Amino acid sequence: MTASTLFALTLARLLPDDWTATGWLVRHVGSFEALQDASPETLQPHLGHRSESTRLLAQLFNAAFMRKVIDQAKAELAGLLAKRIRVLTPHDEIWPAGLETLPESQRPFLLFAYGNLELLAQPTVALLARPPISDAAYDRAQDLTLHLIETGCVPVTGALSGFDVALQKLCHNAPRPHPAIMVAHTGLAQLLPPMRPIATATLRAGGLLASPFLMELRVSEKRDRRRAFVQTALAQAAVFVEPREESPEHVALDWAVQAHRPVFGISTRTMPEVHPIRESVDFEWVVEAARRTSPTD
Repeated sequence: MTASTLFALTLARLLPDDWTATGWLVRHVGSFEALQDASPETLQPHLGHRSESTRLLAQLFNAAFMRKVIDQAKAELAGLLAKRIRVLTPHDEIWPAGLETLPESQRPFLLFAYGNLELLAQPTVALLARPPISDAAYDRAQDLTLHLIETGCVPVTGALSGFDVALQKLCHNAPRPHPAIMVAHTGLAQLLPPMRPIATATLRAGGLLASPFLMELRVSEKRDRRRAFVQTALAQAAVFVEPREESPEHVALDWAVQAHRPVFGISTRTMPEVHPIRESVDFEWVVEAARRTSPTD
């Protein structure tokens, strides 16, 4: 249990849906010890004058109140550790660098991780889709996933649809089970029932479950959108399958293009600045992009 982890989890409990103010405090203050050298007046300009930020600062400098919530956070962290769930913050060496490129409002400061953390340092490819999608696109996405398995890249899927289930099963059923990552749009304790056996199989195959949300948080539209951003930024390359306008996937795609990340598309329509995947020969471009920007390279 590190000082930054305790600080981050406590802040998440105090203001769970505002990643801007809490994220700034985690990154620039970092611990309760460092907070003692500050004051509400010095921190307020950095957090803005919204009612949520003002209330958060009042709580942080209320000694009696904070003793209680810190004790609760310590107990929670001990329970998570007993369940082998790691709680990562930007101060950890294995924190995925891509997450730091996200817009402030979409940038997590916690990542709950269960499974093989070493996958975060390997070449990874996010595959994002929101059914219904065409049979042709579905087949191409599966063929791409098989190619990623053959070349040693790690697929990164969501944990919300039959599309995600199908790609994870390809990894589980490979001649040698292949590890993959699942990014949840809920807390890890609230995975949707159809996803739970798939998540278990992913772990058995040496995979990783990850979520930027407190363990008990359920699905919401806002969290689904944030999941799409985190899933995209967590990987070195991202493939969007027939993204629909205004969907979380399309919003994440727009950000990835603007951030000049490697972005690929499986779609019949042309998407500006998105590299199309039309044939199997294009799969190697995805692999090359993931390897070229891998943290280990």
